[in-house]
Amino acid sequence: MNQFTQFAQQLQALFKGLTPQARLLSVLLAAAIAISAAVLFNSASVGNGKTTYLFDGQSFNDYEINRFSIAFSNASLRDWERDGDRVKIPANKKEDYYKAISEAKVQPDTMYAAVDEAMKSGNILESTRVTEAKQQHAKLKDISNALRAMAFIEDAFVTHAEDRQGFASRRQKTASIAVRAKGGIPLSREQTLSIMNYVQKSMAGLGASDIALLDLASGQTTLGNDDPLMIEQDRYYQVKKQQELDLKRRAKELLADYGEIRLEVNVELDNTLSEEQSKMNYDPKPTMIQSSTSKKDMDSSKTSTQGRPGADPNAFSNRSASVSAPDQSTKGKESTESVKQVVGSNVTNIKKAGLQTRYVSFSVVVPYSYYKKIHEAEWREQNPTEKDLSKLPAMTGTLLDSLKAKVETQIQKVLTAIIQTATPGEDKFPRVSVSHYMDFPPPELPAPSLSTMALNWLAQSWQTLALALIALVAVVSLRGFVASAPSSDDSAFERGFDLPLDDASDIDLTGLTDDEELAAAGEEGEEGKGTPRFKLSGGELKTDLTSMVRENPDAAATLLRNWIAGTTG
Repeated sequence: MNQFTQFAQQLQALFKGLTPQARLLSVLLAAAIAISAAVLFNSASVGNGKTTYLFDGQSFNDYEINRFSIAFSNASLRDWERDGDRVKIPANKKEDYYKAISEAKVQPDTMYAAVDEAMKSGNILESTRVTEAKQQHAKLKDISNALRAMAFIEDAFVTHAEDRQGFASRRQKTASIAVRAKGGIPLSREQTLSIMNYVQKSMAGLGASDIALLDLASGQTTLGNDDPLMIEQDRYYQVKKQQELDLKRRAKELLADYGEIRLEVNVELDNTLSEEQSKMNYDPKPTMIQSSTSKKDMDSSKTSTQGRPGADPNAFSNRSASVSAPDQSTKGKESTESVKQVVGSNVTNIKKAGLQTRYVSFSVVVPYSYYKKIHEAEWREQNPTEKDLSKLPAMTGTLLDSLKAKVETQIQKVLTAIIQTATPGEDKFPRVSVSHYMDFPPPELPAPSLSTMALNWLAQSWQTLALALIALVAVVSLRGFVASAPSSDDSAFERGFDLPLDDASDIDLTGLTDDEELAAAGEEGEEGKGTPRFKLSGGELKTDLTSMVRENPDAAATLLRNWIAGTTG
């Protein structure tokens, strides 16, 4: 504390010892230093004007940006701004903004983020019903976030309900969707069906008739339908819309050189969803597939009896006996043949994809300026040496019709390449109608006035101007301080300022004495009592003496005489 006090006293003494010009200059320089330090600190705090986008330019919906705003306000971060669907933040404070988002737990929602959080928050003490309810709620939240990520959706809410009636084993499930489109524009039929189909496929056991969608922009509720005919009709319109969008994109790419064209496409499909043919033809002449043949020949003979051997035939005499008997012979043949035949047949199965394109019609509107460019290009080609456009002939109605016919033929040839029609008997050449519109030049916006530009420039550069002004005042003050410095001519000092020294002998010099020095001299002796002494102010001697001469010339002369006398003695 004592050192600070001593430093302050020294600084105060030094400031008092300065001349008025030096004091003013020191004050201006101190102010310039303080303002420069403040400007540098402010520039460092805003990152020298360098900004970046939050999460590398990711797009957010209004709900997410509102949560970010609350988190930034709680963290006292105010240097951010909204740029459409993105958030712009200072580059040097990127970590602070991410930290504020993390502490507030308002990170952007991603797919399955809510389900993951619900799985982590569970514990073994929870009942199965509570765990299922938490997971169901997290799943609904993820579905709602997926719908909000669609380009035309501003906000979406999905709810789900289950009910079991009596002792039925199957639960009745229903789902409701509330959607608000961007700009308050009602949803189209394709968008409505797309959202309902996504929700139906995201929740198991949910039928199309169990879903209801509320369009918050129009207040209209759309109910799902399980009718097979409605499903097939929706399929027809989906295929039609998809082909039209694809053809429109490809046609715009091919016609990019024709300027800002306006293009519409209409696709007519065959209403046959699918076709399958099965045909069987029989061959009138059978075909043998197996044949077997077997033959058997038999030949047998039997010899007659010649008497019996043994004692019995010889025991009696005169017994009649056969002298000879003919032999018995048997012959036979057996033949077996087996043949298997089958009638020939020809089976033909044909499957054809349905919803084939029957024909396509294009409506192309070309800007009128394109015909003018063609007219000018052809005229330059015919007159390569002519550079004066004032000689360009006017484009009459006949010329416009010829150019239009030429352009229509070119566009028709270009669009023919992307048409794929497979229906027999239909015209494969696209139906193209070409017309033009007057593309008037946009009105010129009035330039900002000089006063507005000046005010904007001052609002952006006032700090620089303040520093320049302070520096200019400091330089001017320094110049005045240098101009008011005493002259280096010592001739007046050597002449004693032309003052008569004899006439100044009776001047009272007691006002020029130093009381403390006189007191000290009185203690030492009587010789030094009353001797006038010159009191220095801390500046140059000539400056102090000059100021004394101006204020009291007689006193200055007496003082010089005493100095000279003391020096001579």
